Amino acid sequence: MHDVHRADPQPVEMIRGSMGKPLSPGEIGILLAFAGVGKTACLTHIALENLIHGFPVLHVCIDETPEKIKIWYQELLRNILGPGHHRDVPRIQQQIEPLRFIHAYLHHTFSPGKLDQSVRNLRDQANFQPAMVVLDGLDFDRISRTSVEELKELAGKHGVSMWMSARMHRHMSTTNARGIPYPCHEMDGLFEAILLLEPVPDVIQVKVLKHEGQYLPQRPAVLLNPQTYLLQRR
Repeated sequence: MHDVHRADPQPVEMIRGSMGKPLSPGEIGILLAFAGVGKTACLTHIALENLIHGFPVLHVCIDETPEKIKIWYQELLRNILGPGHHRDVPRIQQQIEPLRFIHAYLHHTFSPGKLDQSVRNLRDQANFQPAMVVLDGLDFDRISRTSVEELKELAGKHGVSMWMSARMHRHMSTTNARGIPYPCHEMDGLFEAILLLEPVPDVIQVKVLKHEGQYLPQRPAVLLNPQTYLLQRR
């Protein structure tokens, strides 16, 4: 991974920049955003941030093909390395791939129980033990609190941190007393970290709504470039 470090990994330090430290094993976090703001790109960013630091990642895509996720990794690496180093992308992808496994659940087949089985199969049959699981595509308009509780239990059982995303709706203005909007306003206690992706002129602002039991903690603003989804230089 030294090549990636030489390429300056700072642009993919969104979690360390916004929260100060990543989630611990057994903790779950969620990104909230309206449609089209870049939830998949930002989940891939979080995964890559872990991969660059040498932590294995299981990237789960729900009702999406692995090929589209691989393209996001490729684009983020191209952006990190810069225009003069695009020829290095395939080589660095080869270095990352042993630490990354992409698993798809198509046609509404995802469930916490099936994910639990998949993690066990990867460990027992492929000797792959992720440090983090990324869940891309969970429908929080339909998912129950019980399912999220099962995912949190799964994270604890397998010793992984877990990140997921949820789509907000402009016509749903419900927000609880702690400042957490729909669709997480009734289950915010399950998440160790809640981040809001907020488009502002020319950038996407990453706002920490909850971390380490604190709601709306005072954290420095972290800005993402809306074209590259890397940290915006100040």
